[in-house]
Amino acid sequence: MRNTKIILTLIGILTLNSCWNNLGESELIIGNYYVEWNDLVSNRAIVEKTEKDSPYSSGIISGYVFAVGNNSDFIIAKQHPYLNNLTVTKYFIIDIKKRESGINSSIIGPLEREDFNKKRIELNISDLKFDQNYSENPN
Repeated sequence: MRNTKIILTLIGILTLNSCWNNLGESELIIGNYYVEWNDLVSNRAIVEKTEKDSPYSSGIISGYVFAVGNNSDFIIAKQHPYLNNLTVTKYFIIDIKKRESGINSSIIGPLEREDFNKKRIELNISDLKFDQNYSENPN
């Protein structure tokens, strides 16, 4: 009986510890926008936080995001939506000004590469580069 209590106590401690000590990473893009992952690198996403050190965020583009670029008006991102097929890449454009104004069409995408490049020309952001780059394979 005593060994059972010890084992159950250890399991409880390990379970609680694993919930509170999850690995993660948060890297600023601009303003309140971050590239962030919790638990698994393959969860890397673009999120918005109300405060810099807040543990709470709202997802904008889900994982797996592997490249991001920005200027003061736009954020661009590359995503592998299917981790079992890394040959598929989707592209996104976030219009920061529209998003801050609460306009629903602030996120353009997912787009194929050709449509993404056309939209970049249309928005006059064709020179915007992906300057936050991560491994294309999160494993």
